[in-house]
Amino acid sequence: MALVLCDQRRRLLATDGSILVRGGAGSGKTTIALAKACADLTADKLGPSGKALFLSFARATVARVAEQATATIPREQMSRIEINTYHGFAWTVLKSHAYLLSARQGVSLLLPAQARDRLAGLDGDARVARQRQLFDEEGLIAFDLFPTLLTELFARVPVLARAYGGAYPLIIVDEFQDTNAEEWAMISQLGGHSRLIALGDPKQRIYDFKGADPRRFDEFIAAFRPTEFDFLSENRRSAGTDITLFADAVIDGAFRPQPYAGVTVMAYPGQSLRPLKQEVLRAVARLRRAPEWSLAVLVPANALAVNVFDYMARVEHGLPSYPVEIIVAAEGPMLAGALIALLLEPQADNEPIGAHIFEALAAFELGRNETASGGAITKAARLRTLGRAVRARGDEGFGARGVGPGVRQLIADVGALVFTGDPMTDWRAVRAVLAASPREELQAVAREARHMRLLRRGAQIEARLAASWRTHGVYRDARELLRAAVVEDQFAATTRPHRGVTVMTIHKAKGKEFDEVIVFEGAFQRYLQPRGADAERSARFNLHVAATRARTAVMIMTPSRDPCRLLQGVAG
Repeated sequence: MALVLCDQRRRLLATDGSILVRGGAGSGKTTIALAKACADLTADKLGPSGKALFLSFARATVARVAEQATATIPREQMSRIEINTYHGFAWTVLKSHAYLLSARQGVSLLLPAQARDRLAGLDGDARVARQRQLFDEEGLIAFDLFPTLLTELFARVPVLARAYGGAYPLIIVDEFQDTNAEEWAMISQLGGHSRLIALGDPKQRIYDFKGADPRRFDEFIAAFRPTEFDFLSENRRSAGTDITLFADAVIDGAFRPQPYAGVTVMAYPGQSLRPLKQEVLRAVARLRRAPEWSLAVLVPANALAVNVFDYMARVEHGLPSYPVEIIVAAEGPMLAGALIALLLEPQADNEPIGAHIFEALAAFELGRNETASGGAITKAARLRTLGRAVRARGDEGFGARGVGPGVRQLIADVGALVFTGDPMTDWRAVRAVLAASPREELQAVAREARHMRLLRRGAQIEARLAASWRTHGVYRDARELLRAAVVEDQFAATTRPHRGVTVMTIHKAKGKEFDEVIVFEGAFQRYLQPRGADAERSARFNLHVAATRARTAVMIMTPSRDPCRLLQGVAG
């Protein structure tokens, strides 16, 4: 790798033992870590066949690092550097060896959407206990259980731990500030047999709600006595701007009196999305002069992202439509897609299709939001009761109230469709039937299903369904084909670069970078809500992450009637 090396980076390349690197967004900590792996390979420090393993949380980060590494690292060295997500690496181990922890011979992945259904209403110890029960009794492994099971597996089977240590004598752990207690235990276990390089930015810690802890760096130091390196003052992503200085000031709440180059804070009037659309169109007119460009619109909530996506597609308030991409939480679209896949499948005469639909609707109610409300739990229970009644009594079990009549009509309307063998045409036909239903529950499924094609797995699903039709003349096993595509996607790093305008939440933007960023909060969907010390700290770190996604410019838009108080004192 061709690098311009300062004295600190030269010292890092020559350092043996564990290493801790603190560095901000764009500081080059990933680049120097990969250079260190190459240096150790050149010096034969990884043995004749050992590999360097690079782990990160965000698939976007993994894809970006893999692209960078492939372009800069010689092929013979690249063959001995493995780049993966924490979950992807854990799953490669668990799917082959987790049976050693269970009486069951096989294990399978409990997808996040399914986990929300099976764990609805549980939190804390009760949630953990239920996850373990699902593993012990059904062989289902939820993502949250990955680090715990891997730690337990290596502790119980030391020969396996030594084998993986021999395979990966050097492990680079990225985004170290986001590790929770279970993930830290897993990393500690790996560090017992491999050298560790931990990369982290204390100012990018936005997963406190999942257990990330500011003490994690001290724990790493105490456990492994690493050589420490500090790149926090360096910025290569947005060089020539004051974006990093501004982002750091957001955390401290201490803004300088002079404006920050590359940063605009705008208080917009009213409650509509018109001001946002105006700014997007202005940015597009400016950016499109370049052959390739990217603009991110970052918002506090998934629902607001969907509203922005829909508004940008409409001709409204005297503004034209403009096509944008959206990155949404996958669970709602996946559960909606599962119901459509069910309706695409051929139905046997004795098949209780109504019961399956009620069960799919119950799963949708519980799984489409990150936390199921009490109302959703009650509604799902009622839907499952209807499902059991249909199984027991046939059509009479639909009842006179609830979604029963709507489901009966849905079955009739889908039954009247003549499928063409073109998966997307037939998919849209079923979705249109759902959208035309008078029942709000079925309309909600249709709305969520619109985003299946935006989850970067639409092509996989289409190909699998097309193959099934070619083989059988029907969409046999459509639900299982959908699930297989989703499982594959869970561990696949997306390599397609972002082009044009993309709308997403800040958490979805983690690990990504764009030419420009617009951070937008709606009149009722704010970054600082509810109020409180923890909420304010979280909001400040979120805004820091949002701003540092930009390479050249960031604009923050806040309602003028109640401007974000985190930005008080920013020079206009």
